Amino acid sequence: IKNNMSFFNNKVVIVTGGSDGIGRALIGLLIEAGAKVATCGRQYDKLYALQLEFSQFMLHTMVCDVSNEEECKRFIHSTVETFGTIDILINNAGISMRSLFDDTDTEVIRRLMDVNFMGAVYCTKAALPYIIEQKGTIVGISSTAGYRGLPGRSGYSASKFALQGWLESLRT
Repeated sequence: IKNNMSFFNNKVVIVTGGSDGIGRALIGLLIEAGAKVATCGRQYDKLYALQLEFSQFMLHTMVCDVSNEEECKRFIHSTVETFGTIDILINNAGISMRSLFDDTDTEVIRRLMDVNFMGAVYCTKAALPYIIEQKGTIVGISSTAGYRGLPGRSGYSASKFALQGWLESLRT
């Protein structure tokens, strides 16, 4: 991002899952580069802290669980109402897991797929008309686990493999 600071100036960028980790780091870099940023997360207190930290910048936040399609639609439409369009969607929201498959409740795997894969699908579907209009960009944050199955990470790997395959189909 730092080498292309002017590229992001005045671009509307959505980063899902921006209240922690990679998403939070991206928000700081994008704001520094002059982007208008929108982000979502499940915890109001973390989003509020983010708003306080970047109160002098164009940052739109909203509580949203990306595994819920209606919440994703509301978040995307709220972003468009705030900034007028979307140039870049960074599907970053995700959860992880570590356990052997025979010790894993299938509900954990379903939740991983709902957040890590379906969350990207829901947000992208809602944002797609704006991204197409802007000739924008869709990004998916993946992992080595999206290319290689990792021991103790069966559900996580499956969710990232699904994300990789889906994004490849969109690119094609």
